[in-house]
Amino acid sequence: MRVPDEWYVGFHEGLVARFWRAAGASMAEADARVVARLLGDDVKTVLDVPCGDGRLTIRLAAAGYAATGVDIAAGEVERARRLAAEAGVQARFAVGDLRALPDVGTVDAVVSWGNSFGYLTPRESAASLARMHAALRPGGRLILESLTVAESFLVGGVSPGAEYEYGGITMTTTNHYRAAESRLESELVLTDADGRVERSRSVHHVHTTGEVVRMLEDAGFARVSLRGGDGEAPFELGSPRMIAVAEA
Repeated sequence: MRVPDEWYVGFHEGLVARFWRAAGASMAEADARVVARLLGDDVKTVLDVPCGDGRLTIRLAAAGYAATGVDIAAGEVERARRLAAEAGVQARFAVGDLRALPDVGTVDAVVSWGNSFGYLTPRESAASLARMHAALRPGGRLILESLTVAESFLVGGVSPGAEYEYGGITMTTTNHYRAAESRLESELVLTDADGRVERSRSVHHVHTTGEVVRMLEDAGFARVSLRGGDGEAPFELGSPRMIAVAEA
């Protein structure tokens, strides 16, 4: 059966939420360094969307940015608030949707990290980019990360399945690629150390890097550059991560 387009509503709960928190935590320090380097010295205010449990938002706030995180998962937003308070940093958080960002004021930079680009349908992604552009001051910066652009994800073919382990939780995936839509659908089975099993489903819409650039330009962005995983070297065919940097 086709995975619903709104699969992400209610997705980050139970074992899924625990798995993604652990996975994100393992990469957070390195990711925060890359993001801070890309933000540059002229950025003071940052919107992190979607922020999950605030792993990047909190680190950016600790580095001196006025950081706001937005995520559709109310439980993750509440956890982010608690973690920020425990860390003693000032960060704002709000429940919101990539399709209709809440008004958090104009910011110097928007960060969209964690491979969330592609969650939405192509039409919704285009509208979401336009809303990100509207949230930026003139000359502001967007930093958009993806692990699933075609030039990264499809180069070696689509695996029928995979297995990952983070935080004592094993996730196995069964993948189905709808070529006519460039749409990856995955059936997920998560098992913890106590033998608890939960099932979920996810979707990634796969875009070429050329499509990403055109979507950004159509949304009003200019001077789009594509970087590899370290944020410095140019993106090349087969690079495992694409980082797009664009100006409002």
